[in-house]
Amino acid sequence: MASSPSRNVSLTGFLLSWGLVFLIVSCEQAKDPVEGAWKLPGKDIAIEFTSEGVVSMTVSSLTTTGTYRRDASGRLLVDLGSGEREATLSAPEEELRLSTDPSDTDIFLRKPVAALVDSAEALFRRGYKARDCDSSITWYSQAIELLEGIPSEKTHLARAYNNRGICREKSGLPDEAITDYSSAVRLDPKLELAYGNRAWLYDKLGKKEEALADYRKAAELGYLPAIRWLERRGRAVHAKGRISSPSAGSRSTPISPAPGAPAR
Repeated sequence: MASSPSRNVSLTGFLLSWGLVFLIVSCEQAKDPVEGAWKLPGKDIAIEFTSEGVVSMTVSSLTTTGTYRRDASGRLLVDLGSGEREATLSAPEEELRLSTDPSDTDIFLRKPVAALVDSAEALFRRGYKARDCDSSITWYSQAIELLEGIPSEKTHLARAYNNRGICREKSGLPDEAITDYSSAVRLDPKLELAYGNRAWLYDKLGKKEEALADYRKAAELGYLPAIRWLERRGRAVHAKGRISSPSAGSRSTPISPAPGAPAR
């Protein structure tokens, strides 16, 4: 039985539609994940990759244009006028380094994400400069909310938690302060200030074992007040022949970092 002309037209239209969808999907899959606009948080440096293999970097008002490509193994090679060099794009394509050094602190973020980080830094400054703890807690909390979930900002997020913990401690909220200090050391295990702050508060709350563990960790990281606390404790143990703790009131409460931070 012969098919009708209308049925043939419908089938042809159907096949053309699916062909168009396949073409669109193929084009999307071919898009390089580095394409788009990136910015270095805290600095007036931006870089943009186009679909044509063109890259442009703007430092303040000066723009340099070059090229980029993928080699046979998929490495990202960028040439901004001084020869090709390998750049790295972290999974899931949210952090860009113009090097292969994982310790490189110049990490470009997608422009909208970088804008969040810059806003968080401004809030951090307001929290540091605030004249009362309630205001500081508000600004630090807003900064924390913006920085959560951005892997490259863990150390800055840790400092925001540490500083909010200090304010909560001063406001008579020891449990909340302990939680903030714990978040700080979880995010940045090398943040000696947070260990020192939590140790002092544990000591004040009568949690001697927890305090001693934190003092030792802070001292191991080079935190001078913790080193001095342990030295006094050692002298007390030697003099009395038993374990005793120096007064918890011997700590000078630190606030980190210095004004104008988080430093990059």
